[in-house]
Amino acid sequence: MAKVDQQTLARLLKLSRTTVSRCFTNHPKINPQTRSRVFRLAAELGYEYTAPRNVKASQRTVRNTISVLVGAAASERKRVDDTAGEIINGISEKAAAEKLRIEIHYVEPSRFLPGPRPRKIVPRARSSTWRGIILIYPFNPKAVRNLMTKFPTVSVLDNYEEVELDSINPDEDRGIGAMVRHLKDLGHRRIGFLTWKYSIETPWVERRLGAYVGNLYRLGLEFDPNLVLNARNEEQISLEDLAEKVAHYVKLGVTAWVCAADHQAYHLIDELKKLGVSVPGDCSVTGFDGIKPPPGTPQVTTVRIPFKDMGMSSVLSLQRRISEPNSARRHIQVSGKKIAGATSATRVPMRRLTTEGTEDTERGKAPKGAN
Repeated sequence: MAKVDQQTLARLLKLSRTTVSRCFTNHPKINPQTRSRVFRLAAELGYEYTAPRNVKASQRTVRNTISVLVGAAASERKRVDDTAGEIINGISEKAAAEKLRIEIHYVEPSRFLPGPRPRKIVPRARSSTWRGIILIYPFNPKAVRNLMTKFPTVSVLDNYEEVELDSINPDEDRGIGAMVRHLKDLGHRRIGFLTWKYSIETPWVERRLGAYVGNLYRLGLEFDPNLVLNARNEEQISLEDLAEKVAHYVKLGVTAWVCAADHQAYHLIDELKKLGVSVPGDCSVTGFDGIKPPPGTPQVTTVRIPFKDMGMSSVLSLQRRISEPNSARRHIQVSGKKIAGATSATRVPMRRLTTEGTEDTERGKAPKGAN
């Protein structure tokens, strides 16, 4: 593979070589989103900026860099880029205003296990200029704890209960509550919850599951543990089997599904279509995050999270942690906006014949005695 340099980045991003160079030298006239695009591609291709030789050694080691560690395996980078990209845009914009440089590093979270006081944290990266670390996506709590011994650290998207780490998270309870309430208002009464399995523990899934259960009770809806799929530690349901289970429960009268994230919802909708289950005709589906729909896919009903604002808040939180290292841990929750997409619809009552005439029933309602 040819060596990656700034000219390579400029060609791939259709920018001038000067613009790319100015991104790495923190030029004030560079648009923060342009700088974010350059840094993200540099991280993906493994390019590391080296200060020119005419720069004094004392200037090279000034701690004015925020290191952004994105916990995503190579196979997941394309999927997570919409969310991580918006967060990084916010980090880039706020860092530029504060005259701070940023570096971006994608790491495999299940393999990223730096020891306490690590001398080398990320391959090819010089941590001597790092002022602090912002984590995006879940990491091993032990790895997080070890990073915190060396650098001020904050987390975006994940709240580590066992680690005294400042975090900025979506308001899961309010967001999932908005989805459950939306479905109830449409007439749904049997509502399930599903999620995926990931290579590392995902506390955000558990928080969203808890919000789902809590809001069912709050709204007077029945909680059926059988309608929670892939959330238990022992469950390892493949994505294909997950769709088949959903289709099975739809036949038994489950009329709506709350997915823990948008990417799960979009995949489920595609798989249900292959099984002959219509969304929202046979069942409604909601997500969480507000990412762009895949090409040719309708907008899912979801909660759109202001990820750019969260990125900006993470820089402020990191600066606070740098200036007040012994201050109490803070957990900031950011509310999203409900988006009523094309994947949820009113549950239309059907008419059925009985021995005494006709009566209303919900479409897809489970027959008497069904489990």
